Amino acid sequence: MALTENAPPVLRQISVRAVMDVLLHAGPTSRAELSKITGLSKQTMSEVIRTLEEGGWVREKGVTSGRIGRTAITYEVNGDAGYAVGVDMGATTTRIVLGNIVGNVVREIDFPTDRRGGYHLIDQAEAMLSKLLADMGIARELVLVTAIATPGVVDPATGALSMAPNLADIGGIDIATTLSERLGCPVVLENDVNAAVIGESWQGCATAIDTVAFISLGTGIGLGVLQDGKLMRGASGAAGEISYMPFGADPYAEESLERGALECAIAARGISDLYARSGGAKETSVRDILALADKGDPLAMDVIGKASDIAALLVVSVNAIVDPKAVVLGGSIGRHPLIVERVRQGIAKASRRTIDVKASVLGGRATLLGALAIGLNHVHNLLFSPQALPELRRLPPPPL
Repeated sequence: MALTENAPPVLRQISVRAVMDVLLHAGPTSRAELSKITGLSKQTMSEVIRTLEEGGWVREKGVTSGRIGRTAITYEVNGDAGYAVGVDMGATTTRIVLGNIVGNVVREIDFPTDRRGGYHLIDQAEAMLSKLLADMGIARELVLVTAIATPGVVDPATGALSMAPNLADIGGIDIATTLSERLGCPVVLENDVNAAVIGESWQGCATAIDTVAFISLGTGIGLGVLQDGKLMRGASGAAGEISYMPFGADPYAEESLERGALECAIAARGISDLYARSGGAKETSVRDILALADKGDPLAMDVIGKASDIAALLVVSVNAIVDPKAVVLGGSIGRHPLIVERVRQGIAKASRRTIDVKASVLGGRATLLGALAIGLNHVHNLLFSPQALPELRRLPPPPL
């Protein structure tokens, strides 16, 4: 039942949406209970269930006994009827997750990102997804939407990616259109940190928070913000590109103009460079610097302290502008316990406001699960929402 073609009347679509909302969030439910919860008549409910069964989206789950001996058939969403794919296309690692329309994760894979960039990234993603589906015995046509999360800014007019210096030769390529033609399904492109904040709000540390900021510190840095449950994008889609905030390093330097002053200071390369300038070994990874700091090494502790103080100023700045209920620190650097603790200490020095800072609980999966959530939202909207009244749908709760 694809409501984008030969769609039934809007009122029937609204009825379908109401029923699917209950089944997705409450699980197996009888027609009587569905009528009671949605307010739809028994006749309308029978017609909706029949339509959904014929389309393969709903199936009988079992039989339940009533209080006076009567039985009722319960219905559930058929998770095998369709799938969404989430792709986290990172600078060093690409991850793919396959989820069914109920929201259950079926399979995850990861592999080193092709450093050649450009169309090689698209070829790689297509090949790895094809292999995943073949290994699972799932037909490609059952993948209804693919959502790709990448660093940078997606141009809403052309679909091209910009401000992604860590992905080579990707600018100017319409990734969504190119992959959509190859995969045979709609492809949605989203900023990776925007996906991460959605992931944390779905299955992470921000599930009950409607206004939250996610700051990612890693190979690059970025900000994703949910305001009343909706992504903050900005006029050109560049909201959250905090790497270009003019502090931390010389904002007029050529590298700062290319990568952003803040990224030059507290992203992975910036911290490694600071360690070398301070007398440490060149090319020491941030992971090793953090390990040394954990052991009490004075130089490493000093470098981590300086980087954390800059990150604390970033949190204070974001809090002043966005006023979130919580700030989540993520990324390979940002979620490290030592960084989180030192950032909290830095905030106490720089602000009299109480800022709730949380460490990401999803870690490296935040962006991946966020991409899957975006894909699922698009699947549910295309299948079960009135096309005349498009809107984002609430995802079902994470599986226990």
